This record gives sequence, C-alpha cells and structure tokens, in this order.
Amino acid sequence: MTSEIIQNILRWILLMAIQILIFNNIYIGGVYNPYIYVLILLSLPIEASVLVTLLIGFFTGFILDVFSHTYGLHTMAFTLFGFLRPIVLRLVAPRDGYAFGSNANVLDMQLGRYSAYALLLIFSHHLLLFVLEGFSGGSVGSITMKVLVNTFLTFIVVLVSQSFTRKRA
Repeated sequence: MTSEIIQNILRWILLMAIQILIFNNIYIGGVYNPYIYVLILLSLPIEASVLVTLLIGFFTGFILDVFSHTYGLHTMAFTLFGFLRPIVLRLVAPRDGYAFGSNANVLDMQLGRYSAYALLLIFSHHLLLFVLEGFSGGSVGSITMKVLVNTFLTFIVVLVSQSFTRKRA
C-alpha cells in the first residue's frame, strides 16, 4: 500500500513535469495539444475513493492553472474528471466487477473497456475545458473541433503510454 502511494506520487510529479515543460509547448496546427496529465487520474487504482479523486483532480488542475495562466479552467475540468471517474468505471465494469486490487490500465481492464473508460473521461474533461475557454469568443464550430481533435490526440498519447505498462509480479 505504501509503495503504491509513493508510486502514484512519483507518477504525479513526472506527468506534471512532462505536461508543463513539454506538452504545454506543443501545438499541432497552432491550436491542438495533447494533455498527458489526465493519466494522473486515469491510472489510479480502481478502488480509489471519490474524495481522493476529487482532491487530486482539484489540486492537479490548480497547479496546472498556475503554470498555464488559465485561471481555473483546468481546476474545474479536472475536478469534474475526478467526480465522473467512479461513475464511468461502474459504467464500463464487467458484469462480475473488477478483481480486487485491479488498476485502471489496459492490462487489467482489457483494451475495449479501457478505451471506453478513457475516451468518456477525456472527452468530458476536454468538453468542459474548451467550452469554458470558448467563452472568450470562440465559435461553436471551432470549440467542437478543438474538443474532438484534442480528445483524439490525448487518447493516442494515453494508449501509447499504456504500452509501457507492465504486469505486476
């Protein structure tokens, strides 16, 4: 249990550093960039409580807002992500549930369930993020395009990162 907490803290530090230092500076087509930091909540153990996911989502979003100068956009979107996570996990769960100690990854959930889980959460996060951002003058078409393209890019990055997941001994 303690090693799992340390592992999650190290994952948080690594993903935030990658997001802030690298991915925040990558803009495909001038407007699209993947958000690797969503892996922080996507990768938590399935049994993680709603309170834990909400607190991690709020804190992570707040830190990202500070470094990105986005004034609460990531805080709101990632807190929603933390709130929706257990709902989506129940929605995509197998009939007999997940085995105790399962992690939210491709190996424990299989590709189909993990893809549905990740896509639903990433889409909801991006929808709120870009709708709130769009209040500054974006058109519905451009907001829709940003949501869809960024969801796709982020999902691809998440799937690539899952290729580095290894089975527990």
